[in-house]
Amino acid sequence: MDLERETFFGLHFEPRHDGEGAHVLPAQNLVQALEGLQRTIHLVAMMKEGREVKTRARVTRDIEERFQLHCEVPEHGSYYQPTFIAERDQSLFSPDEAREVAQITRGLLGSIATGDEQNFKRTVVDSAFRAPIIASLGKMFGGQGGHYRLSVEDKAGNVIVDSVSANDALERLQQARLSPGTHSIVTGYFNKVDFKERKLSLLIPSTGRLISCLYEEDIEPALLENARDLIQVVGTIELDEDGNPQRITDVQEVHPVNTDDIDLIELLPDYLKANELNNLRITVEMSEDKQTYFAKLDELGIDQAAYTRSDLIDVLEAELDFLWKNVAQEDDDNLAPKACLLKAELRKLFKEISE
Repeated sequence: MDLERETFFGLHFEPRHDGEGAHVLPAQNLVQALEGLQRTIHLVAMMKEGREVKTRARVTRDIEERFQLHCEVPEHGSYYQPTFIAERDQSLFSPDEAREVAQITRGLLGSIATGDEQNFKRTVVDSAFRAPIIASLGKMFGGQGGHYRLSVEDKAGNVIVDSVSANDALERLQQARLSPGTHSIVTGYFNKVDFKERKLSLLIPSTGRLISCLYEEDIEPALLENARDLIQVVGTIELDEDGNPQRITDVQEVHPVNTDDIDLIELLPDYLKANELNNLRITVEMSEDKQTYFAKLDELGIDQAAYTRSDLIDVLEAELDFLWKNVAQEDDDNLAPKACLLKAELRKLFKEISE
């Protein structure tokens, strides 16, 4: 059917490990991908029709009915899930609209694939849609972790975008929303939030001081989602004479403090995969004043620190890339005895995809 071809999105999952379970896909990975793609399509449809995005970027009932993602029977391969856009009852009453939404969505995914920030902004002209679209794509691609690579393909099998390039681009797009040189980060205990006045109260651990700040409407979904004990607020931080935060203005981002262990496989460079599924995890903890992340993995001599979890992940990814290129690939004669042991451990755990 022509319409199905023109509104088609193929989800191709490929494992990034060999051995047992290499050809099995966890249901949660599929659910995350489908939910992320479906919400992106709904947001694109709302944007195309000039709908207004309110506090929680809620999708209207008619959009849900008219632009529903349908799944065909999965095909043979690592795991391949064909999908297409149609109305709930599949009457295909508005094929032109479905085609337009699919075309915009493919263009959006293409800009993510190339990391083209300007094209992303041209596609998502209404800035109110940018944060929720970045979030929905983050759910779609970020939910795959490091064990599976998700590619979105057209009907001919051409890759539009894959999860490796998408996650890098989405992180850059998220950071690009911040005003360079004017923001800083403070971590505190989430005290309370006044949604009517859009005021957030934060308890600073090092001083016990309670400080409040006003936030913009697009921050509210993050507050609702991350109402945890500890959160990080990004904005302009005014300090007292002792260098402690006393006032926050121009709040731009809110992030949860997440000290969950990090799966080592999730940090692998694009050219590496695990020889087999392993349980190695990098431990993460916060400093005593709760302002700095620390990560450690004794088996590979990893010991890193950063102010945010995303920065910590960037540092760890760079560390693994460095270890592979400068230790795992180095001649034994050029390595100290301890480095030779590290090289053996790296070679035991990982290999290049082309090998």
